[in-house]
Amino acid sequence: MDSLYIKGELLQVTTKNSEVYEGHFYSITSDKSKISLYNVKELPQGNESEGITHYYNSEVTNIVKLQKPDIQKHLKISEKECELIVNIAKKYIFINQVDNSFHEALEDLNQYSYVSVSSDGSAMGRKCKMPFLVMATHQQIYIFDIQVMQYHAFEAGLQKLLESEFPKKIVHDCRKLSDCLYHKHNVKLASVFDTQVGDLIIQRNKQGRLPDTVKSLSECLNTYLGLHLNAIEEKLDILQCTVRPLSATIKDTLAKNIAFMHRLSEIINEEMMLPFVRGVECFVENLRSSDDFKAWELCGKHHQLPKDFKSAIEY
Repeated sequence: MDSLYIKGELLQVTTKNSEVYEGHFYSITSDKSKISLYNVKELPQGNESEGITHYYNSEVTNIVKLQKPDIQKHLKISEKECELIVNIAKKYIFINQVDNSFHEALEDLNQYSYVSVSSDGSAMGRKCKMPFLVMATHQQIYIFDIQVMQYHAFEAGLQKLLESEFPKKIVHDCRKLSDCLYHKHNVKLASVFDTQVGDLIIQRNKQGRLPDTVKSLSECLNTYLGLHLNAIEEKLDILQCTVRPLSATIKDTLAKNIAFMHRLSEIINEEMMLPFVRGVECFVENLRSSDDFKAWELCGKHHQLPKDFKSAIEY
């Protein structure tokens, strides 16, 4: 067995029974007698298993390093759910006046525990004001034309919403958005769930170290939802974003770019919580699944960590 494996690296294992498995490298014993993988699936069409799977040198005939595919070939959410989200993106509401539509939008946004906030329009950070602000619930997308409404939009309620503890704001890479809001619009963004940070935590948990670079929104949508890398357009034409009236093409792109943010945040939150959930399950079963004698013995060791806890919380 090759010892030069990196944690998280995709491997293909062939056994003496001609069974083929694919999974991510977790560990290998010093004598190379046992290799452990996570997120293992049997090829060609096996389901991905949870937890750690061990393979012993005596049963393995070959191990091959695989290149991780850049593009997911299949959706990780149902086609029906994907179609529903796409249809929501087509029914966005564009607001360029502080009128009834503006206040109705704020009232709707404030009813939810989480709202998405797009970083589109803040690509320059503090170098220029924001031409628009895109916010969404899981049912409705709102595009606020900040260039037209200017400070009136923030005074009429956007500032209070963005600075408040509730709703929590779902953003992918909030750095430039936060910088622009603060230095150009006097708004201190607060209570943020950043999906880019969530992905970093998940990668650290799986690989044992932080990656050197961050993933873009399109890369995260590809990784967690199975969308193609070109499903959204992350580089908007800055000049087109400042032309008024704002073109239908830009509006459509803005809505499309934020449409899957809620679903992405849910999946990332579930993956971040996975070790905790498995740890709790381990505690729930620790005594309950034992016979009377073993349960009595374990009760006297309640101050100790359950023996199988460490393996339970591993990816």
